[in-house]
Amino acid sequence: MSVTRDSPLGPVFTFEWVISSRRWQAYALRSIFVSALLAALIVVSVGRARGGIVPALRGLAQLGEVLFHAVVGTQLALVLLAAPAATAGSICIDRARGTLAHLLVSDLSDSEIVLGKLAVRLVPVLTVVASAVPVLTLLTLLGGVDPDALLGAFLVTLGMAVLGSSLALVFSLWAGKTHEAVLATYAVWSLWLLGPWAVAGLAGTFGVSVWVPPAPTDPFRLAFAPYLAPGSVGWAEYLEFLGVTSAASGALVVLAVLRLRAVCTRDQVRRRSLPRQCPWRTARWLRGLASHLPAPSLDVNPVLWREWHRNRPSRWSRLVAAVYAVAAVACVAAAVVSRPGLSMIPPVLNAFLVSLGLLMLSVTAATAMAEERVRGSLDVLMVTPLSTRQIVLGKWLGSFRRVPVLAVAPALVTFAGGGRSGWVFIASLLMPTYVVAAGAAVTAVGVGLATWCPRLGRAVGLTVAAYVIMTVGWMFLVMAMTGPKPYGFAAIAASPFYGPIVITRLSEPGPHAVETVAVVLWIAAYVAVAAALLTATLATFDRCLGRVTGGRPRPEGRNPRPVELTPVGRARGEEFVRH
Repeated sequence: MSVTRDSPLGPVFTFEWVISSRRWQAYALRSIFVSALLAALIVVSVGRARGGIVPALRGLAQLGEVLFHAVVGTQLALVLLAAPAATAGSICIDRARGTLAHLLVSDLSDSEIVLGKLAVRLVPVLTVVASAVPVLTLLTLLGGVDPDALLGAFLVTLGMAVLGSSLALVFSLWAGKTHEAVLATYAVWSLWLLGPWAVAGLAGTFGVSVWVPPAPTDPFRLAFAPYLAPGSVGWAEYLEFLGVTSAASGALVVLAVLRLRAVCTRDQVRRRSLPRQCPWRTARWLRGLASHLPAPSLDVNPVLWREWHRNRPSRWSRLVAAVYAVAAVACVAAAVVSRPGLSMIPPVLNAFLVSLGLLMLSVTAATAMAEERVRGSLDVLMVTPLSTRQIVLGKWLGSFRRVPVLAVAPALVTFAGGGRSGWVFIASLLMPTYVVAAGAAVTAVGVGLATWCPRLGRAVGLTVAAYVIMTVGWMFLVMAMTGPKPYGFAAIAASPFYGPIVITRLSEPGPHAVETVAVVLWIAAYVAVAAALLTATLATFDRCLGRVTGGRPRPEGRNPRPVELTPVGRARGEEFVRH
């Protein structure tokens, strides 16, 4: 396959597609995804059959409906989060490497560059979505899955995949790093999907009525509408949603095409014109306050000291952090105003605070090492006398230092919105411990995958996919197998979304021995997973990155005898030394 203009999407797509299609990881990823879906269907069917939940044909129809919610919900969440992660580095990485400048001085048009980079990263996402369709069609044999609902959910997923990739591509044009584009995309998703619900919930708490957008604007409500509200949606709503998302994606692509050359050509000029320390960016009193805060010592771990002082938040990161801080303050205020111990508002607020905070952590943990690996600055660390343990633990601690900050707001919400029983203190202590343990595991997953995956987009995408499977997939799987039972709630507490709900509800009156023991066990499990992943990363770091830590290995057996040179060889050696 030659790299020519014969391809409809241009030489950029042809070149990158030939490279990516020869990697076995893409085929392995699709195979693992389909195998996981089949395994989940088998496990749920066997588990419910042994529990007597599937007695007849009606039970099979209910089983199909439950599996539909589980598979579609997990797949839609995975596409929402993994598609932007795979596309966010398409332009900013090439800008950092300098290869994008070579494309701009060639005879390639801006549309060929943008469409080629978007298509080569969108095709693997669409193939993963398409590979799940045959598995989903098996659910129709159970009798509880409507084929129209199945096709409608596929159209919704397709529209969100294209829109998420296009939005991440546009943010990649202006963002300086990959994680900034990913976090900006996730911020837009949060404002779109969770913003109306959060505003309505907070307005109801404070006694104010607001307008809530209809169901077709929410992809999850639209995909589940045939079962949650039968007859409320039809083909017109599905096609309208696909048309709106396609039009928005087209507008984003046109914007990227129009601004590509202008943004990239003035990048160096803008960097030279800006002073190093802008007074409007960082206030003097804030820098003075930061200098008095405790910081790691250079002698203890130079990598951690470097991460602590090097990773200054950029404008994009500060914007996302500000949005999250405002949301956290609003959640604490809503928990204080709500009726203590008798409201579902504090548990749900904690669920979103913890899950969104750990989602942002998964992105930054994966890019902490992956971005330096792509830019080549990690090679500088590997040629220093620093040990592998110092490098890996320094990178892990550099990302983990954000976790205690994420645990503050959920702990306050738990204490303010809990009941007045003695369990509120236990719940307030378990909440930050749970967040710290889950954050340690998420950070270890990101650092490990960044070590094992040489490509930045793949490392970030796999990290986010692993987090989505643990947060959403595990929750749907346990709900499909056990249902609302005490042991089911104890098992579902492993999900970073539902675990905070279980912990917050510990403050309510009633026995909570089973849930408390389950939360403690899951905290220990998260700590064990973090330790195991860090151990595996330390064991494979040198081999994956090609670092040579020791000298030349000595041959086994007895010491070899020195080689005796002949007179001719000795003369040539002396002549070489003289010259």
